[in-house]
Order: sequence, then structure tokens, then C-alpha cells
Amino acid sequence: MTTGAETTKTALAAGDGDLQARHPKAEEILSVEDLTVHFPIRSGLLRRVVGRVHAVDGVSFTLAAGETLGLVGESGCGKSTTALAIMRLVDATAGHIRYKGRDLLGYSRRDMREIRRSVQIVFQDPNGSLNPRMNVHSIVAEPLQIHGMSDRKERRARVAALLQMVGLQPEHANRYPHQFSGGQLQRIGIARALALDPQVLVLDEPVSALDVSIQAQIISLLERLQDELGLAYLFISHDLSVVRHIADRVAVMYLGSIVEIGCRDDVYHRPTHPYTQSLLSAVPVPDPSSEHRSGRIVLEGDIPSASNPPSGCRFRTRCWKAQDRCAAEVPELVDRLGHGHPSACHFATEERELQGSG
Repeated sequence: MTTGAETTKTALAAGDGDLQARHPKAEEILSVEDLTVHFPIRSGLLRRVVGRVHAVDGVSFTLAAGETLGLVGESGCGKSTTALAIMRLVDATAGHIRYKGRDLLGYSRRDMREIRRSVQIVFQDPNGSLNPRMNVHSIVAEPLQIHGMSDRKERRARVAALLQMVGLQPEHANRYPHQFSGGQLQRIGIARALALDPQVLVLDEPVSALDVSIQAQIISLLERLQDELGLAYLFISHDLSVVRHIADRVAVMYLGSIVEIGCRDDVYHRPTHPYTQSLLSAVPVPDPSSEHRSGRIVLEGDIPSASNPPSGCRFRTRCWKAQDRCAAEVPELVDRLGHGHPSACHFATEERELQGSG
């Protein structure tokens, strides 16, 4: 009998097919398996635990060297919590996070210090992630100092090189965060993340706080850096248009779980999960007159509470396909239609079969 973990691994392998075709020697560098993060809800004078917020429930995916995996979904679905758990900035309740085969959840804080040389994060809000009392040189050089580069001259040269790498000038090193625009601040955050020559960057909504024109510049910068440095990206965003531009593969998340994962073109052109179909149907198109041909899907109701998720399929309370089976049985993330990308739906159907039904 096939176990749930084996089914997940088979599904992820299917979703990796396109990447392996383009990068046959790509090494699996990061693996997340059945990651669960629950936060306790406390109440009363004694602060007793009366419930739990199911922020992340059984999330699994892999990331290969040089690949970009886009993690998409609505606000509050658990994307950022997944990122923080990978970085060990929040505690995982269960699961495994493996970097080059080493399970990070068993590492001490001291051991994690070495891993963080290789796995870095860029946060959503550059204003909030940079110390306003430190100049740019100190901000970018801080990781170098923490990890043992004690020579001041070497640090200064490294900071100058990093600033030029992200499109800033060496003289910017003496300025403070309030003297920069939002796009420039995000470049500084990227430079800081690159200081220790990481192999993986976790990018948590890196362009969502920026103007559209600046977003394009940052995306172009990230693509160039990936080509030059061979970086792997976990790119987290709620913007499907941005993810479509940069990602090799896409994982769609809903209420703490991944509901569909596969290569970018398959997920965007042949989505099989109703939630993915509804998200894509809401993406603006250049020609509004063509929207009627794709069938706009309007979801009813609100996202359920993560402290009391629905039984069975978590999407069933908003799904037009929901049946009794959906309430009784949790759908596995499997490739039911043989397209090479799995989805967690008992009644998975190609998007093109739904056209005109919105």
C-alpha cells in the first residue's frame, strides 16, 4: 500500500519533469516535506491553550539548484510562515526541512548559523528590514562581520562590489536608509542577502511594496543575479503576473496547504484545481473584450478561519464542484489527469473544459 508521504514524493517528482528536461543535472538543494506550523491560541488568566491556528499544514516541495519555485496564494494562506519556518525564524510543529540532505529542524542555533551562509532571505518591506540607524555599509557588512570577516579593508571592498552588483554606486555606502527610494532599499536588502555567497534565496513578496515600473527592474535584477551566480529562488508572491514572469515551477497554496504544483506553463495554461482556476480567471488581461471567452470564476463566501479549517478539502466551502466526498476525505496531491503536475482535488478538471462556465 502506498503511504501519503510516498504519494507526495511521486507527485513532486512528476511536477519536476519540466525542470529536469531543461536542467538534467540540477541538484535538489532544498526539500520541504510535510511541514506543519501551528500557533497556540491562549485564553484566560492562566493563558491556557484553547485552540491552534493551522498556519501551515503538510506542505511539501523541492527546489533544485538554479531553479525558481513560485509559491502563490491569497494573503493569510501561509506563504510567509512557510518562508519563516524554512529560515528557522518560527518553530515548525512537524515535518522536515532538508538543505542538501541535512534536516535543519534538528539543528541547534549554532549549527544554523553556518547554514544561514547558504540560505538567505529577502523580506517584503525594505523599510522595516533595514536598521534606520545604520548606514548602508554597516547594513551590508554586518553579515560579513558576524561570520568572521574581520579585515576592515576586505569588508569595505566586498560591500562596494555588492552594491555595484545590485545596481548601486559604492558612494551610496555612506548614506542611510531614509535617503533611498523603495526600489533602492530593496536592492540594499538583496545586497545584504548576497554578502555570504548563498546558494538559496527565500524571497518573501520582494516586489509587492514597489511601483509596477520598479517591480520590473527588481525582477530583471533577480534574473540577472540568478544567471550570474547560479542561485535558487523560493519566490513568494500573491501576484500571479509577477510569478509567471520569473518562475520555473509554481506551487499554489490555500489555507495552509499546497493544492497544485507543476511547471509554470502547465499550471498557467492547464490548471486542474478549482482554486487555481479561479485565481487565474481573475488576472487582468490586455484585451478586456476577451475575458468572456475564458470564463470569469467568482468565488462565494470568505476564506475559512485557520483556527477551525473545514473537514476534508479545505476549499470545499467555496468550491462549485464540492460534493459529500469533499467533506469526508482529504484529497491527496496527485496527478489525476496525467499532465505531469499534481493537484489536491477529487474532481480535477482541465481549465479549458470550464471555459464559458463563469
